[in-house]
Amino acid sequence: MIVITGGAGFIGSTLAKKFDGKDLILIDKFSDAIQRKYINQVSGARLVRLQECKQILNTYKNEISCFYHLGANSSTDQKIFSETVELNIHWSQYFWDFCSNHKIPFIYASSAATYGDGSKGFSDRMNLEELEKIKISSLYGWSKMYFDIFALKQNEIGKSPPIWYGLKFFNVYGVNEIHKENQSSVVHTFLKQLNSDGKIKLFKSYNKNYSDGHQQRDFVSVNYCIRFIESIISSKISNGLYNVGTGKPKTFIEFAKDIMKASKKDGIIKYINMPKNLKNHYQYFTKSENLKSREIHKKINNFNFEEDLNFIVKKIYNQFSE
Repeated sequence: MIVITGGAGFIGSTLAKKFDGKDLILIDKFSDAIQRKYINQVSGARLVRLQECKQILNTYKNEISCFYHLGANSSTDQKIFSETVELNIHWSQYFWDFCSNHKIPFIYASSAATYGDGSKGFSDRMNLEELEKIKISSLYGWSKMYFDIFALKQNEIGKSPPIWYGLKFFNVYGVNEIHKENQSSVVHTFLKQLNSDGKIKLFKSYNKNYSDGHQQRDFVSVNYCIRFIESIISSKISNGLYNVGTGKPKTFIEFAKDIMKASKKDGIIKYINMPKNLKNHYQYFTKSENLKSREIHKKINNFNFEEDLNFIVKKIYNQFSE
């Protein structure tokens, strides 16, 4: 039996589809009816609301072979501290303890947001002392870092699952993001803009080191992330934190042009003001430094990002028309 939290969400539902046909428990808040389209891709899973999951987990604790914790409040501009603590820390700690107590492998979603503005680099080899020195302004990034540090400290005192990996996902894009609306990846946003008025809108730069459109991000497909998850769980790599990114950042202009090419639609790039609530924690550059996780990345280095993007764009257009 496999458990996936956030099973009706973006990465969670994509992973669940990979396990279709297996005995699955999908835990989520199930707050958006659009997500039923994602769940329909997985037949026969047990659907469990987050607030009711403790009893179900206790019932099946001896049958669970792996626990994937991908559920969270992933909004980058969240402001309600109590909600952030409950969803991103309290529940993460509960699932960690559950898997520790019952000797269940535990894989959870961290984030590149834990690297803050990137001034300390993006290495997944950072030790606990180095991580604690990173300044993070967003509640989302702070919550992910808080749990990373919790996991490392629990591991030090021997209170951890037998196998555990915290995966620092970079800028993930893919299908099954419609429910995220303005928090969806730029692939969704740009395709909507191309469809509506033939323009792709990029934020102006407020950093003298980057001209408009030349901000860089490590854009990574959700399908690559799933391949990474599959590879790491079958490996004998040490427990700890690992980056999940390409290691090859692109400018927003470059990625916008990739999306236009995949969609077979030419558009005009327009620069717009950045919302005030983003300016304080906006990342102008991200690059996954994969020295620690390079062996896993090597296993999937045949991944074709161009073909994958063509596939994703087609699927997203199909979702737009449904």
